[in-house]
Amino acid sequence: MGRCLVLGLVLMTSACNAQLMDPSGTPTDASTSRGDASDGAQPDAFMLGPWGAPVPIPIAATAANEDDGTLSSTGLELFFSVANTADGNRKDLYVATRATTSAPFGAPTKLPFSLTGTSEETPRLAPNDKTIYFASDRAGGPGGLDIYQATRQNVMGAWSTPALVAGPNTTLNEKWFMPCGMGNDYLVVAGPDLAAGTIGGGAPTMVAELSSPQAETGTFLTADCLTVYFASARSVPTGIFTAHRASNAAPWQAPTPVTDFATLGGAQEDPWLAADGRTFVFVSSISGSKNIYLSTR
Repeated sequence: MGRCLVLGLVLMTSACNAQLMDPSGTPTDASTSRGDASDGAQPDAFMLGPWGAPVPIPIAATAANEDDGTLSSTGLELFFSVANTADGNRKDLYVATRATTSAPFGAPTKLPFSLTGTSEETPRLAPNDKTIYFASDRAGGPGGLDIYQATRQNVMGAWSTPALVAGPNTTLNEKWFMPCGMGNDYLVVAGPDLAAGTIGGGAPTMVAELSSPQAETGTFLTADCLTVYFASARSVPTGIFTAHRASNAAPWQAPTPVTDFATLGGAQEDPWLAADGRTFVFVSSISGSKNIYLSTR
């Protein structure tokens, strides 16, 4: 009986220390999956190592500012916005493609639903790359920037006519709509704050743990809904922050600055993270205008 009890305790201890898998299939231990890190380092740094030096993506659609970068899940499509100086600096949405993740991006093309006289910006993709969410001030919404979506039958196929997304739109400016999980929960920038809601539900509500007296922007959520990256003017210049939570129902932990790219300098915003945690896209103004940078590990 004593030997059986000891064996049972050993098995229980082994199970507690067993590796878990994150949504991308990367093994992680149980404490890391909860976001616990005694020295304050970001949990994924323990598994994947430090980020490489960020390099600019040469996608000069115009000489204007380029920002709002979002990669597809394959890394073969890059969606971004360009301030159109010939249209009152309103933003247009562009896409650039490449054959492999080691190849350079080709010449960008403007998305067909990006209209003259309106601003289209802050693109985000659904996990299957067949739905794109973006902000637009075109007619049809409650006012200001509102969240629209367009769909396509096949990756790199033709996009449908954009339609308003049910739920997040109010008389405030909404942008950086970011769904997660099964696609119903989301974070969005509403006015100067980060807000949360459910697609088809009521108006989003401000997330007090993530918002500050300064403006927030550039929302990105991981697929499990437990980690957020965003940019905030609470730092000078604007910087990227991250926060974690234990579950969808749990409060967010206090945001901490992402310092991995501090050596690049400039105001940094518009973060995007690949599902496997190995590619990071963001915007920096270090060159004097906004440009999109990419870092890998």
